[in-house]
Amino acid sequence: MRKFVKDLILPVAVAITLAFAIQASIAKPYEIPTNSMYPAIQGGDSAGDRAPDRVIANRVIYKLRGISRGDVVVFDPTAAARGACSEPGDVPFVKRVVGLPGDTVSVRRETISGANPDPALRPGGALAVLRLAEPNSFAPDGVREARLSEGGMTYVTYVQERGQIEAHPQVVGSAITPDYEVAFPMVPEGQILVLGDNRPGSCDAHIWVEQGAAFTPMDNVIGQAEVIYWPIQRVRFLN
Repeated sequence: MRKFVKDLILPVAVAITLAFAIQASIAKPYEIPTNSMYPAIQGGDSAGDRAPDRVIANRVIYKLRGISRGDVVVFDPTAAARGACSEPGDVPFVKRVVGLPGDTVSVRRETISGANPDPALRPGGALAVLRLAEPNSFAPDGVREARLSEGGMTYVTYVQERGQIEAHPQVVGSAITPDYEVAFPMVPEGQILVLGDNRPGSCDAHIWVEQGAAFTPMDNVIGQAEVIYWPIQRVRFLN
């Protein structure tokens, strides 16, 4: 009996303990219930037959480096943000970092023009395209892209980084085109500004700003979402 405990039960107990320790301190899995980060991370579809993506959050990375623009982060939302999104309970949110302390972020309506000084906003440029979720941004099954020619209209996210004189467009290749304009205050110290990649269908800073709660404390960040590990056909690295 003693040998059985030593050879089988004890190793299993140690393995379980280590698994819980790793989950608590290094990496933790999360199921993504909404489509706020679609198409990078998928929630359920309009028919209800698509399994939501599950991601693993690296809980150690931000002990080794700072948060960067473009990171996809798992975080505990503020009470105001959770209330604005009507999200009960304690389920974390997943969004993309757009603004860091000292940055000023805005979303503006722009016209595509060959005379635009920014190549991304000229015909054929990276931002001369509408990316629309179908059938709609709240229950998307796919993305339709429409290239914009001279005179076409779109919405562009701008970031004026700390110390810069001018704001520059932020290009997130997979993001659904916003359908709103907004000008955020400067991001305070110790805070970040986050938006979902599914800009029209995400409850994020562009909604929270109406409650005077546009920003998320860095201390609320749990970790960086690094890997989709389920469903099997969706396994991939993020960021």
